[in-house]
Amino acid sequence: MKNNILTYLFLFLGFIIFQNINAQIEQEIEPQDSVIPVNNNKDFQPKFFKALSERGIENYKKAAEILETLKAEHSDKAVVFFQLGLNYFDLEQYNLALEHLQKADELKPNDFDIREALFRVYYQQKNYAKALELASDLALKKSEYYEILANLYLTTEQYKKALEALEKADQKQGFDAHKDQLREVIFEAYDKQKFAISYYQKRIELEPYNPLNAYRLTRFLMQENQYHEALKVLENLIENHPRFTRAYVLKTQVYLKLDQVEQAFDALEAVVSDRFLEENYKVQAIEYIKSFVEKNPEYQDKFVQVLNVASETAENSASFLDLGLFYFENDKPRALENFKKALSQNPQDFQILRYVGVLELQLNRPQATIETAEKALEIYPTQAVFMLIKGQALLELTQYNFAETVLLEAESYIFEENDMMLKLYETLQKVYVGLNNEAQSKLYQSKAEELKNK
Repeated sequence: MKNNILTYLFLFLGFIIFQNINAQIEQEIEPQDSVIPVNNNKDFQPKFFKALSERGIENYKKAAEILETLKAEHSDKAVVFFQLGLNYFDLEQYNLALEHLQKADELKPNDFDIREALFRVYYQQKNYAKALELASDLALKKSEYYEILANLYLTTEQYKKALEALEKADQKQGFDAHKDQLREVIFEAYDKQKFAISYYQKRIELEPYNPLNAYRLTRFLMQENQYHEALKVLENLIENHPRFTRAYVLKTQVYLKLDQVEQAFDALEAVVSDRFLEENYKVQAIEYIKSFVEKNPEYQDKFVQVLNVASETAENSASFLDLGLFYFENDKPRALENFKKALSQNPQDFQILRYVGVLELQLNRPQATIETAEKALEIYPTQAVFMLIKGQALLELTQYNFAETVLLEAESYIFEENDMMLKLYETLQKVYVGLNNEAQSKLYQSKAEELKNK
């Protein structure tokens, strides 16, 4: 969880900060002290602009070398140390970056760009205490830093402060999807559902037009086992936003928790029949009901009936895939039929291609198996499983030489002693029997027996 948070924060920083980090440069180029000789200043400008030019083409090392030649004679110029800090940062020499940016901060205290660059170094070094201190100051001038503060507080597990910082960000900038996603992460990490419930109840009043507020409220009510209250929220949500089918995904779960099974199946049908609902939500609802059906087999027929209804109207592969899996053991022709429908809607799906190939082989359709395996190998050219399937089908057609070539290629891609390797050895043993190659047949028979005994 913490690694995900750090990644989230790092990516977020890239979008928000350091866009105007060179804003002060031109103001610093004129001499700051009359003691500096005129000739020195004339020498300074061309070298300094050369350093900027090198930095502009991402030649940070050359830029730093030029700036180092200026540092001794212009030790009072904050811009020199600032630019050195930026270049050393991009060279990933973070200690040197920090040293020069701290010097720039001494020469020009409270400069926003310098302190912003300092913040970047502290964050990179995971000095979160210093980063928080700077971000708190920067937020007073740049409201985006309230969201950065929220991320930092989340990283350091100061969840209440994270929510307070995010609230300030909302006050300054208004609500948006990005901050809402961050708030979800904070609430989940905070593990205090009552805070989330209270927040989203108020948010619904502020934004009655946004169905996601009620959706999120329902999720946290469910975590608190407040299923009757969750159902009320969902009913209101559907009444106000009838096209928000995602609400039915939660309804399937709530109804089952309330032991209202028929209503749960009705909700599932609404989910899987919606042509516009994202497939991951359909899978979520199907998997939840499926786990219930596995423990309550008397509802299997009802489950299949709902998926069949959905398959007549669906434009995605979720319901077909689940029907295929449902029939896989007991009705292989029907399973294959559904897998093929799923494949027509998602022709590059690895899992579906494998199921189709395996079933065609099991149903003694070797030519169709070869065609499926070859299509799969065009997409996944190094996947041994499709080579094995093709080799087995060629064996069925007694095309032993072709089978040998395909299976030996598959062997070069199998590195673990697993069921696939065993099946490969057994198939090669049969191929060499067909080729009348007794030595190789015995070799692979021995390999298979040795693997079985491990």
